[in-house]
Amino acid sequence: MTVDRDYMLRKGDGPSAPKLFLDTQVVPRLVNAAGGAEVALDRAARMAGVRPSLLIAGAAGALSLMAVAAVRRRRRDGRPGRRTAR
Repeated sequence: MTVDRDYMLRKGDGPSAPKLFLDTQVVPRLVNAAGGAEVALDRAARMAGVRPSLLIAGAAGALSLMAVAAVRRRRRDGRPGRRTAR
């Protein structure tokens, strides 16, 4: 689509329906969820007496260990009885 000199004259009024839905429904809910997570993190950090970054690092480490364990279990269950020495 090319923009000619009459584009602004023919442009419709207001934002499109998808943009209006995104701006009025989705974005405010995401911002509220992020704010709630920030408050929960701050409260947990104060109760534990550590910095919030340490809590985030610990949670990320725990999630990565769980993911590695799940992948290893899936590989082990996929090939029963076929253990090879490394």
